Amino acid sequence: MELLKVDSFELRTVDIAEVEADHLHVLSMAVGWRYHANEWCFLRQCGVGLAALDEIDRVVATAMLFPYDQAFATLGMVIVSPRLQGQGVAPWLVRQLVARYPAAALRLNATEVSRRLFAGLGFTGDTERVHLLRGKARCTAEAPQLGKKQRIEPVSEHHLPAVEYLDRTAFGVSRRGVLQRLLRENTGYGLFEADRLAAFALRRAAGRGHIIGPVVAEGEAEAVALVRRHFADLDGQLVRLDAVRDDGVLTDFLAQSGLVVIETLTTMSKNAPQPAGSGSAGIFALAGPSLC
Repeated sequence: MELLKVDSFELRTVDIAEVEADHLHVLSMAVGWRYHANEWCFLRQCGVGLAALDEIDRVVATAMLFPYDQAFATLGMVIVSPRLQGQGVAPWLVRQLVARYPAAALRLNATEVSRRLFAGLGFTGDTERVHLLRGKARCTAEAPQLGKKQRIEPVSEHHLPAVEYLDRTAFGVSRRGVLQRLLRENTGYGLFEADRLAAFALRRAAGRGHIIGPVVAEGEAEAVALVRRHFADLDGQLVRLDAVRDDGVLTDFLAQSGLVVIETLTTMSKNAPQPAGSGSAGIFALAGPSLC
């Protein structure tokens, strides 16, 4: 176990799976991140991580890694208690974590505040953006016109092979474990053309609201139709969606539906190349900033 001395006391690391979710929730709320205990539980099922504890076992920092295979992983949930920020805690924790996958290409979505931190750790990139939108969904916009052979139906774990295939062609690497958990315990809709799955959008409960994502589709009209179907279920409820497009039909629809941008993140990477999709489908909304 590696220790870090900060001021007059030492920090030690433990596996994040050993920490009570409520204690992680307290830390994320301290920095203004709206991650409730149930969202922490979901993320810990999807990845690995470290938590830093002070001498009286308070959680003062976290970092998580979500490995999709030995060659690619995403980094997220890098949080440091406000009283310890700027004292080297985040780099100390991140270096320990990424050392487990030294050859993997890494991707993360950085806040404006953390971009300099990750640049110092060897991450580059400043052109791709992720827009975190939040608000009470209003299902008021007119539904897009679908093709005669297109229909929207619920998807479940039974549809995992088709969902995984479509997601892999868009994302570039299999996210089977994440998708399986989302399909098993949450709600999803798919757009079918005859018997072929052409697009999908999943959602999960998070605190007092819901997160919609990932949204994978061949075009914006299909993405809008699927998101609107979720909004019909959640009319008037709190919704978050992490969009990757700066403008367009989906962006306009989200604004009309009551969602506003609360933060914009910058996508950064290390040890490129990163996976690239090989099909006609694209990602319109992430599974979450940490999961991508």
